[in-house]
Amino acid sequence: MRIILTASLLGLAVTASTLAMAEPIKVGMITTLSGGGAGLGVDVRDGFMLALKQSGNTEITVVTEDDAMKPEIAVQIADKMVQGEKVDILTGIIWSNLAMAVVPNVVGQDIVYLSPNAGPSPLAGAKCDKNYFNVAWQNDNLHEGMGNYANTAGVKKALHPGPELSRRHRRADRLQALLQGRTGG
Repeated sequence: MRIILTASLLGLAVTASTLAMAEPIKVGMITTLSGGGAGLGVDVRDGFMLALKQSGNTEITVVTEDDAMKPEIAVQIADKMVQGEKVDILTGIIWSNLAMAVVPNVVGQDIVYLSPNAGPSPLAGAKCDKNYFNVAWQNDNLHEGMGNYANTAGVKKALHPGPELSRRHRRADRLQALLQGRTGG
């Protein structure tokens, strides 16, 4: 996971560094740097900063803030970065509920958002915005693949265990929509 994430961020940073040769770019990074989910946020930040350092480009400025895994804080930070810091690009959000709170407003202001991890289904497909780029995956991908495999393998019943979270229900719904048998969990 860490290697895939770092490779994605390296590609993003190299692309950004190529663009930056034309003019300076300011990147706003909103990520989880404290609490239980901090490990992923720290890895995203550190991988991104390492890729920028290795690119050798000094025309990219990164402003980083901790969202504390709270949507209301992420929204405040995004507003501050877009309105006050005048960032060109936002990135860094790990959690889909935070992305759903931040991304629609950000892309609505014609700011590019690059998602290193969060891939909420409502931001994909028909509602996808020209300024939203998910460099990881869309949340339903694994469950769609599993549903297709289960159909091919003739699976009639599936159990989808997990914590009582809305994203688990969305994933179970997606799996059930694809699975011709029954699901539970």
